[in-house]
Amino acid sequence: GDMALTTPLRRAAAWFFLRSGALSLHRRGREHGRAILLLYHRVNDDDDPFFPALPLVSFRAQLDHVARHYQVEPLEAVLEWAASGAPGPARVALTVDDGYPDTLECVLPELVRRRLPATLLLSTGPPEAGSPLWTDRTRWLFKHTRETGLELSGLGLPHLPLDTRAGRLRSLNSLLARMKGLAPEPLDELLGQLERALGPVGPGPRVMSWDDARRLNAGGVRIGAHTHRHYILSRLDGGQLRTEISTSVRLIGDRLGAPVTSFAYPNGTAGDYDDRPAAILRELGISFSLTARDGFVRPGFDPWALPRLFTTERFLPSFALRVAGLRERKGLGS
Repeated sequence: GDMALTTPLRRAAAWFFLRSGALSLHRRGREHGRAILLLYHRVNDDDDPFFPALPLVSFRAQLDHVARHYQVEPLEAVLEWAASGAPGPARVALTVDDGYPDTLECVLPELVRRRLPATLLLSTGPPEAGSPLWTDRTRWLFKHTRETGLELSGLGLPHLPLDTRAGRLRSLNSLLARMKGLAPEPLDELLGQLERALGPVGPGPRVMSWDDARRLNAGGVRIGAHTHRHYILSRLDGGQLRTEISTSVRLIGDRLGAPVTSFAYPNGTAGDYDDRPAAILRELGISFSLTARDGFVRPGFDPWALPRLFTTERFLPSFALRVAGLRERKGLGS
C-alpha cells in the first residue's frame, strides 16, 4: 500500500469521510462524466512478499463498495458509454492483468457471487508453454536461491546481497526495474545467467492453463490480450512488436473460440509503450488499449492510452476516496 496512509490521522479522516455520508454527497454532485477502470493483478491470501497480492478480505470489500455505489458493467459497455458523453453517474469496469491461477481460484468466485462482469487481460505465453512469465521466473529465483550474493557484470548493478529476506527483496526489485528496460534477447540471456547463478531447485510457480481460461470465460469473464511474453513494447523492434501482439490475439481466438476486443500494454506506464501498437491492434479488430497510468476515462478520451486505477489499497476508506477521485496517486506497472 501507501506509506502516507498508514498515518493514523489520514486514515481516520478517510474513515470519517466514508462513514459520515460526505462521500455520497460528493458522489452525487461531482462524479458525473467519468468511467472508472479498476486494475487488479494477484488476489490471494498467500502473504508472499516475493509475489505481492491483494488479500481477499480487501478485494471483497472493494467489490462490495463499487457494487453498492456504482454501476459495474463490462469494459466495452463502459467505454461505449464514456464515448457517448458519459451521461449520469460514474460507471466502473473491473480488469485483471496477466492471468494467474488465483484469477480463477480467488477472483472468479467473488465475481460470480456478486454477478459482476470483468475482463482478464491475458499474457498467453504461460498457458501456451506451461512456463511462467519472465517477471515471475525472476521472482521465484530470488525467493528460492540458497546463494548469499549475486554479481552481475554488464548491468552496471552493484553486488546484490541475498543473505537476508529483506536483502533478497531489495535486490529483486532493483533488478526487475533494470530488466524492464531490456529488449527480448538481452532479457532472455540475463534470465539464463540468473538461473545459473542462483541455482534454485524445485518446481517453478504455477501458471494458468487454457482450461483455467475457459472456466473463467464460461463464468462471465471476458478475455483480452496482454501480449504473449509480457516484454515491454517500447523495447521491441517492429517485427517483435507485431509477433508479441498478434500471437496473443490469435491464441486466445484459437484456444477459447472467443473474439478478442481488448488489449493492455505490459507494465503500461509512460515509457513502456509508444504509438506503434495502435495500427497493429486496429488490423486485429481491437479499437482501444489499456495502460496502467493512473486516472479516469472521460469523454473525448484517447482510445490507445486508457488510464486505470491500480488498486493496491488495503484500507477501504482510502480505496473509496481514490475511486471517488479525492486522492490522486501515480499508477504502478502491471
